[in-house]
Amino acid sequence: MNVEITRTLTSAAAAAAVIAMGFAASASADPALINGTYAIQDGAQGAVVTASSNCVPVVNGCTANLSSTVGWTSVATLTDGRWNFTVTKPDGVVCEDGSYAPVRIAYSVDAATLAGTVTADSNGDCPGGQITQAPLQLVKVG
Repeated sequence: MNVEITRTLTSAAAAAAVIAMGFAASASADPALINGTYAIQDGAQGAVVTASSNCVPVVNGCTANLSSTVGWTSVATLTDGRWNFTVTKPDGVVCEDGSYAPVRIAYSVDAATLAGTVTADSNGDCPGGQITQAPLQLVKVG
């Protein structure tokens, strides 16, 4: 099967990385609000994400509104020290027969270190779909 998920995952990782950066705080402090613009640290090209939150104090269940330069929006939720959110790209993967199928992209970022993972799941939407996971690191750019 010929699945074109690499670009989706790279853009997704970049977007997630951007977002997760805003979630970070020092290990000795409570997680900070995620407000600002974020990009992936390794310089991979992809989306830039703007995050906005106003939870006080920042505790489990706190949410942040996210919007990307590639057109998606999501809501991140803080759970046990990690910011988690998902994005579904309706045409995120090209199946072997040439049709397009959705890809569900899940992000999980440590609030203290801004390190995390991005998981792209096309399993079940194309015969032979796959789940791909990659590490990410976020950096605040604005």
